Amino acid sequence: MNCVHFGICGGCVCTTYEDGHKAPLPYAQELEQKETRVKTSLAGFTVEDWRPIVASPEEWTYRNKMEFAIGELREMPFSIGMRETGRFDRIVDLQTCGLMSPEAVQIVHLLRAWAKEQKLPGYNRFSHQGELRYLVLREGKNTGQRLGVLIARTPPPGMDDFQKRLEPLLTTAWLGITDARGDVARTKDMTLLWGSGTLEEKLGPINYRISPYSFFQTNTHATERLYGLLTDWAKTVGGGALLDLYCGSGGITLSLAADFDRVIGVDTNTEAIEDARFNAAQNNLMNTEFVSEDALKFLAKLPGSKMSVQLSALIVDPPRPGLHPKALHGLVELNPPRLAYVSCNPESLARDLQALAPLYHIRSVQPVDLFPHTAHVETVCLMEHR
Repeated sequence: MNCVHFGICGGCVCTTYEDGHKAPLPYAQELEQKETRVKTSLAGFTVEDWRPIVASPEEWTYRNKMEFAIGELREMPFSIGMRETGRFDRIVDLQTCGLMSPEAVQIVHLLRAWAKEQKLPGYNRFSHQGELRYLVLREGKNTGQRLGVLIARTPPPGMDDFQKRLEPLLTTAWLGITDARGDVARTKDMTLLWGSGTLEEKLGPINYRISPYSFFQTNTHATERLYGLLTDWAKTVGGGALLDLYCGSGGITLSLAADFDRVIGVDTNTEAIEDARFNAAQNNLMNTEFVSEDALKFLAKLPGSKMSVQLSALIVDPPRPGLHPKALHGLVELNPPRLAYVSCNPESLARDLQALAPLYHIRSVQPVDLFPHTAHVETVCLMEHR
């Protein structure tokens, strides 16, 4: 994959040179480095089975979600793309991108042309002037659907023309309005422009509805492999109840529901929990429950409860910083017989294992690459109580 933006755009990590230009490492070398990073991070723990890294099925065009920043670029009043490496205030005006689909790149070009015709400037993150701030795109890799969110400072003109240009490529679209100074690609002030407002995706036998801001793993086909590893593990547990903390829109919870008598997913994101409940109903998974609550508070209620007696396994899939110390303490207090820790940060996983390893045998560790050409790597760590 050749890209004119390699070495400037922060979307890919470029650590080698080809023909005198910066480029990402060859994928095989990248996988070796990621596997080594996980083993190095967890070198202080006894692991019964170090399993080889699982590669992403696609090296390129794998992402199902992108947040394209919109701003001013030097003398240009409008630019759209990714941040420059190491700079929050500079945006690479993307002409191509190998991380998402060709259709996503086409949408970026169409939006740029529309904005220039409407004379709509990009948002200036110093003066807090300008109109257009972000374009969020989500794709159903297995359904072909696309969802878009255009975030602006004020309602822009020419939205009929915007719809005419982009509706052939976007199944559904939203307009979000925010004048907040915080630079995040979301807002509560949302207007549905067309379509249902949600995205449909399918992983294995499970159908998922995904709202604009619900969490869903970014690499659909690699996620199918990740869920396959967890399904294999679940079949060895033998029923009982499963608790899934940080469940998002229910991806893991629903994929494992058939192997347990009862499954409960917990997440603070209310929109994601609404999607999870809808997904459970549409897939006729009647043994599922979803709770919109902080993991700390939920864990505090469980010791001594009926659920703690039924519990045969627990899954945590926390954000990059890992488990909050109080959540980690609550997990130790709950003391589940089997634990699957899905980590997106080997260093925070190693920190949390300091508290868990004295109580659990680490049966296996397996890296899974969900983010080719970035520094990130997922890890599945399976444990059983000593």
